Amino acid sequence: MGIVKTGFNGERLKSARLFRRMTIAELAEITDISKQAISQFENKKTEPRAETLFSLSNALGFPRQYFYQEIKSDVVSGDTYFRSLASMTNKDRMEQIERVNNLIAIYRGISEFIEFPDINLYQVPEDFDLDDIEGLAINVREHWGLGKSCIKNIIDVMERNGIIVYSVHTDNKKIDAYSRVERIDGSSYAIVVLGDDKEDPYRRNFSAAHELGHLLLDDFYNLEEMSRVDYKAMEDKMNYFAGALLVPADVYRLDLQTFRKTELSHYLHLKQKYGVSAAALIFRARQLNEITQSQYQYLMRQISIKGYRTREPISNETQKIEPRYIKEAMKMIVEEDKTTSAEFIEVLTRQGTTLSSDIIENVLGLEEGYMSLNDTKFENIVLFRKKTSNA
Repeated sequence: MGIVKTGFNGERLKSARLFRRMTIAELAEITDISKQAISQFENKKTEPRAETLFSLSNALGFPRQYFYQEIKSDVVSGDTYFRSLASMTNKDRMEQIERVNNLIAIYRGISEFIEFPDINLYQVPEDFDLDDIEGLAINVREHWGLGKSCIKNIIDVMERNGIIVYSVHTDNKKIDAYSRVERIDGSSYAIVVLGDDKEDPYRRNFSAAHELGHLLLDDFYNLEEMSRVDYKAMEDKMNYFAGALLVPADVYRLDLQTFRKTELSHYLHLKQKYGVSAAALIFRARQLNEITQSQYQYLMRQISIKGYRTREPISNETQKIEPRYIKEAMKMIVEEDKTTSAEFIEVLTRQGTTLSSDIIENVLGLEEGYMSLNDTKFENIVLFRKKTSNA
């Protein structure tokens, strides 16, 4: 793979604009450049003059070089599965898609320094029956050597098996969780993005398992051909998978051999064992026909009456589970290897995507100025030496 020497790349202008959640009209207002001109730039009909590009680059916060890069590589993007598709605007969706594009670029850059685990997804057979979700969950557990043990942190399991898990930091409550499979130059990248508003560790565990289902069954769905009804049916199937994976049927049935299975307190107790919410456990019990429909409805009404739909008991006492690998890898590069921002950005540039330090910090959820930690130290050392030499 290399970078094609090219003129202005209008697609990159559009990508930067979408990442910043701007419409053409909004960018035009900020830069005092006409909407028609920006549209022509994005559609490669004309190229901006140097001063115009400076205004665009400054407004979007992307380096000038970014707009002149075109990656010469074989890229195949899978569908992006959004949990909250119905409530998300097109601007929301496009921003997150571009965020993932930048995340993959950063991940590939970090891979030049750090050896991440190889991707180890269970390969679902082409003739798989989508009605056999229980069987799929069993096969995934066997593939990862999990047996019938409870999985209280599926995020850690996924990261150990080469899946890129990332928590998006946003105040936009419409953004829940989403996933995508990307293939670049023959290498596969499986990405799961979790909404940062999922403070409840039990619900986050379930949400991550839901997205794992999308990664596994990516080849079995085509979003372009789906109606809203079909999309909901697919999401229900992924919820089924998450429950089957995290709450194995054989083990769970033993916990339901009690008269207390009709009491909400029983499920609140079991949530600590299985790492999912009481509501999910009640649904799983109904799924396995261990409770009747009327018992299920009664239990769910109790959850509503007690106000547990937004926050269940015990959740506050349990530490939030977070993705660790990609963020910790970057910290290792900066804090242990003493890599400067310029050195890391040069790696990204060689791979075809020049990003500024603040974009890297934004995507990874690092504090402002973190990428320049070693740059600042170097400058301070130089200043100190100058003072002592003049003394």
